[in-house]
Amino acid sequence: MERFGTVKEEKGKTAVVHLRRHLSCENCGRCGLLGAEDRREHYVEALNPIRARRGQRVLIEMDDRRALFIAFVLYLVPLAGLVAGIVLGLKLTAALGWKAYRELAAAGLGLVVMTLIFGGISLWDRRVKRSGRYRPVITALVQEEAPGGTD
Repeated sequence: MERFGTVKEEKGKTAVVHLRRHLSCENCGRCGLLGAEDRREHYVEALNPIRARRGQRVLIEMDDRRALFIAFVLYLVPLAGLVAGIVLGLKLTAALGWKAYRELAAAGLGLVVMTLIFGGISLWDRRVKRSGRYRPVITALVQEEAPGGTD
């Protein structure tokens, strides 16, 4: 995955880069529903082996497989935990002979399992941030205007 951006701050071996969301993301409308006036812009901390300076336009790259893995962990694993918790809750309440509020108890267990998974993801995220393994990398300076510019 390649993105274009502008270096806003240098932090030793890394740099904070200002990016804009992809065109495919801009038109979904979800961010506008969350009450923000402009959520198209965001910042990312990227490894800076070429020592790009503040104000320079850069090309950032990240391995597509790693980006897909992160999306899988952030979206599908918690969803699977929710579904597994609900199914387990239905089986558990049936085994205990609960008839009243069976579905509510199952939904509650599903939410508890999903919350525990989010906690695990948060711990994993802290460890991954320290390792830098999934961090994007600034690979080149860009002289001409990049397609879908950033500013």
